[in-house]
Amino acid sequence: MELRNFKYVALTADGKVIKGRIEALNKSVSIKYLQTKNYTVKSMTEYSSFLAKLNSITIGKLMNDKALIFFLKQLGSLLNAGVNIMTALELLALQQDSRLLRKLYFELYQQVYNGFSFSKALAKQPKEFPTMLVQMIEIGELSGDLPNTVLKMADYYERQMKISQGIKGAVRMPIIYLVAALLIAVGMLLFVFPNITNLFASFEGAELPGITQFFLDAGDFVAAYAIPLFGSIGLIFIATFILNKYVPKFHYGLTVFNLNFPIFGKLIQMNNQIMIANSLSQMLSRGINSIKALQTIKGLLTNIVYKELIIKTLNYIEDGKPFSKAFEESKYIDSIMSKMINTGEKTGDIPKLMENLSTYYNGVSELRVEQLKNAIQPILLIFVYAIVGVMMLAIMLPMLSLGGQI
Repeated sequence: MELRNFKYVALTADGKVIKGRIEALNKSVSIKYLQTKNYTVKSMTEYSSFLAKLNSITIGKLMNDKALIFFLKQLGSLLNAGVNIMTALELLALQQDSRLLRKLYFELYQQVYNGFSFSKALAKQPKEFPTMLVQMIEIGELSGDLPNTVLKMADYYERQMKISQGIKGAVRMPIIYLVAALLIAVGMLLFVFPNITNLFASFEGAELPGITQFFLDAGDFVAAYAIPLFGSIGLIFIATFILNKYVPKFHYGLTVFNLNFPIFGKLIQMNNQIMIANSLSQMLSRGINSIKALQTIKGLLTNIVYKELIIKTLNYIEDGKPFSKAFEESKYIDSIMSKMINTGEKTGDIPKLMENLSTYYNGVSELRVEQLKNAIQPILLIFVYAIVGVMMLAIMLPMLSLGGQI
């Protein structure tokens, strides 16, 4: 859908004359948008230009996690208040300051206006709206419970975002500590230790302590081979990135290595299991059959090991084997998850068991992330302090040695 471009002249609430440009479906919607800003429109004319068309081109994804959650919460609240879907989409579009998001909402509005269901309108924007959301919205439309479905999906994505942010935060701080330690070490090797050499050169017969000499030799090595050394490190990272992206076997091997990496591997495993549990809970409880739910989850997962687990589960179901069999065979699935699924099969109530499992994981996820943070950070701080302490010792020992020789 092409939005039309308008130039306007308007008065602000305090009587100031302003001029500007706006994109909207038509002149009437443009005036409505400006009125939401408490502007009084004096004139509005349509125009077209190459730059305006160029600006309408978008690269990448517009709806990040926060924007999607905010959109769903606002939409669900409006629908619960009795506002119909078209009016709700128009209101949301008019509230948007972002030109690109306003355009996206107007496109949804236009699709619904043209006779498409809301789920079909979302499906036409696969880059912005996940497949799972589209399917859940479709179920909500068929069941006549769209407002609550929208709000439940907002809660689902909010939980997923919080869990993801917690895990990223737990990983981010150790990386910052390690980088800080390395930068301090390199800085001291390149700028502090060379001065010690010059100082000792002025004292005839003075000998450097062994630990200081070691760091001086290390500094000389880094200074002499800095370009090939850091160039090699850069090439290793680039080669790893290319191989990981284009060589499936390498990607799989690296994924398995990450899953088995101490401490961090458990975080990755937990994140993927939470996504599977939450997704299955949402879809199975809304009446989506297990095969369709698993196919949707397969598209949501980015981790190849867990994606293959879902594929294996689908194959087992087609062969008449239990739903839980592939989960029980995987060493990257908690025993509690596989047992819960197995119990759900035996009782014939997998949706309820998955809902309980989802509640359990959501309850313990923050606690586990906090425990990992508390375990990792002190160890890394000790590591950083040890590096700095040893290097400070290497600096102080020559000073003490010179004092004794004088």
